[in-house]
Amino acid sequence: MPYLFFRYKDTFMLMNVDALSQCLKAVADPSRLRLMSLCSQGELTVSDLVRITGYSQPRTSRHLKILQDAGLLESFREQHFIFYRANRQQPQQTILSTLLGSLDTADSTLAEDSRRLAVIRDARAQLAEAYVEDEVPEWLELHRCHGDEATFKAHVSQLLSGHSVGHLLDIATGTGRMLRLVGPLADSGFGVDLSKKMVIVARDAIETAGLTHLSVRQEDMYQMRFAANSFDTVTIDQVLYFADDPKALFEEATRVLKRGGKLLVVAFTQHEDPPSLPVPVSVDMKSIMGWLMSEYLSIEQIDKIPGESLDISLILASKTS
Repeated sequence: MPYLFFRYKDTFMLMNVDALSQCLKAVADPSRLRLMSLCSQGELTVSDLVRITGYSQPRTSRHLKILQDAGLLESFREQHFIFYRANRQQPQQTILSTLLGSLDTADSTLAEDSRRLAVIRDARAQLAEAYVEDEVPEWLELHRCHGDEATFKAHVSQLLSGHSVGHLLDIATGTGRMLRLVGPLADSGFGVDLSKKMVIVARDAIETAGLTHLSVRQEDMYQMRFAANSFDTVTIDQVLYFADDPKALFEEATRVLKRGGKLLVVAFTQHEDPPSLPVPVSVDMKSIMGWLMSEYLSIEQIDKIPGESLDISLILASKTS
């Protein structure tokens, strides 16, 4: 069987002629190429795609199945909805980037699709904004406690320098803040949260930031539906203070982390000298060290950003076995 080679980051990806032929046949249809273009811009449901294109629901579903069977689309269920997005795996991503990059975005049909997609995104953004205002004031207050976001981002970037973020997982992503900060360094990744409302907020955050290589899922952080050894980098940002079972959280985070992968933990901790009084959102540093060592995670670096009442501690650990 003959193979064709696709180059990605100095690595050659193989695809046999039959598989490539199936991909090309799938996008040869104008309607499917149009749907593929939309799904490359974010996560959309069948209802979203029907509203944008004007196609019937059966026709849309049939085209989506052909694209998914060809390996160009991936899908996931979120309660009663199924979301579709372009496959970000290689070599499909390279094939899609080449094909879709050749489209003229000034084409009248594509331009109208973009306008209608913007309307849907505006509606999502308004819903996310309402949730932020009414449902998550404590998250926003925590973010304000971090002070200048640029300073916090600089500390995170410095800790992760020299490490390929690769495939990223942000556990209990909340407003998607860590996805926005670390996402640009990642090749792909997910944010997970049990709250449907927070998933909507985080999804809007990454779409607004143009981070289409990331995705948000509704997941239980203690029982995530990811295979073991899936992620190069896992982040746990201000989660420990409300976690019912932090040890179980570290067990699950370690399970999905690849050998040699990095775990970044961010938590408010009390001043050591002089010691400060306990604050509800703070976590004892000794407890964090204990949870990490119980999973045989090797602590590589600890960084602290001093605050008025609490420090922000950033702990980087690696999975050695």
